[in-house]
Amino acid sequence: MDQQKPVLEEVPVGMHFDYPADQPVTTYEQDRRELLGRYTSFAQGRGRLLKSYLIRPAGSTDQLVVELFDATHAQLVVTCATLQRGGPGVWYAMGTLADLARFLPSPARNVLVLPTEPDSDLDGLCTIRSIMPVWPGTDGFTSHLENEPPSDPIGEPPL
Repeated sequence: MDQQKPVLEEVPVGMHFDYPADQPVTTYEQDRRELLGRYTSFAQGRGRLLKSYLIRPAGSTDQLVVELFDATHAQLVVTCATLQRGGPGVWYAMGTLADLARFLPSPARNVLVLPTEPDSDLDGLCTIRSIMPVWPGTDGFTSHLENEPPSDPIGEPPL
């Protein structure tokens, strides 16, 4: 059996989206991209090194898109513009995190950017799946303290 390796190509942040280019952009996708832009601006404002990647898995014709990887804190970031689980919702975003994480340096923390604070059940699901949910707060983005990874060396929490 041919033991090919996946191809990982770094691309400019914000130039590629995990959405079929031949499809009209839905309201959900517009909202998700806006949330991604807000989180990107927040992270860049804190001096984080952000990257995006195109990935071609070994032996596959598919191309996967990592829209945002926080290289400063080794965080794979996926956005979800709804708290609903079905459709293009939380389950899809969690599956995207699981799929993409296989190709990135380990250990990477999975971050799910949500439009609002999740309820306790969704927060519990994220905890079980080792995902840190974050959402817009008064000073940028926030998360529950018990889900936050340790602070970085300069004392700033890595949200």
